[in-house]
Amino acid sequence: MSSRDAGRRAERAAQFMPFAALTGYYDLVRRRERVCEPRRDPGEEDAERISTELSRLKRGQLVRVTHYDGVAYATRTGVVSGVEPEHRTLSIARERISFDDVWSIEQL
Repeated sequence: MSSRDAGRRAERAAQFMPFAALTGYYDLVRRRERVCEPRRDPGEEDAERISTELSRLKRGQLVRVTHYDGVAYATRTGVVSGVEPEHRTLSIARERISFDDVWSIEQL
């Protein structure tokens, strides 16, 4: 097969490759598929437990955090990249989570 034939085959194959005409469309569809859930306030005992767990967190620990993300509860597993009590935020990888949105924390 000549290089010219190979080039034609590559061009022909390219027309059947997936095409994403709308950048971000699939992310939007996935967000829309999520079921909206109202935010729940933890009871007094749960709030105290969460506060204690947050105070024990250190950078570099592997954790699983369930938190309210504005639409529903989501669970993230990752390495703690920062705990900022003055801003009341916890960072896991590149995501910042407000202390007020945390529902549960599990150290792994």
